[in-house]
Amino acid sequence: MNEFENKLHLKVNAFKIWAKTNYPEITEDNDNGEWCFCDEFDEMYESALSIIQKSSASNATEQIINDLLYAIARDNECENIVEVLVDYDDWFALLCRYSLKSPYTNAKWQFAVKLKNYKCSNDLKDLIFEFLSTGDEYTERLALQSLAYIYPEQAEKYAVEFWNRNKYEYDEYQKIMVLHVLYQIHSPNLKLYLEMAENLNYKYLKENAQEISRKLKTDNSVN
Repeated sequence: MNEFENKLHLKVNAFKIWAKTNYPEITEDNDNGEWCFCDEFDEMYESALSIIQKSSASNATEQIINDLLYAIARDNECENIVEVLVDYDDWFALLCRYSLKSPYTNAKWQFAVKLKNYKCSNDLKDLIFEFLSTGDEYTERLALQSLAYIYPEQAEKYAVEFWNRNKYEYDEYQKIMVLHVLYQIHSPNLKLYLEMAENLNYKYLKENAQEISRKLKTDNSVN
């Protein structure tokens, strides 16, 4: 493990130096992933995959966990590392838990998305409720989407809370996700929220409400 650990740490640090030199303005919260593809990124990526594929999560040190979460966060454009993790249950569970305690926002939302695909433990799936309150709008929004698949019977309660909570100054996309979740779970209250959406001064919310209304008409005609 030491060989893998040292190599990954060197590659992560090399990428950090490259990123700070070439894109000093990029932070965890404004990293859209498109800027980070370079030799240093590719080497960090390959080293991260080597650890996941060739070593045991039971031997992971805090340094390995931190470096892997950093690599996952930087891979937020393609999400390839977290996609690989889905096939390595122990690694997925370990890194998913630690992501919630980490500063890596771009790792958190990826785990919020993928948690619905995890098959081994309902206990781990319960973490979706922690992802719903991370303090990051995008992570919480994607966690709500996953909740509709993991625990659909609880999704409406949280969707209504998201609609009304006014937690973020710009909440249009939160409300858009609420509509899609209510549609996903066949909520009897969906039409009420579609009407409410039409009465708000949000362009994209109205467009999504109209799209879902059309889907409802199609669904009803088929049934």
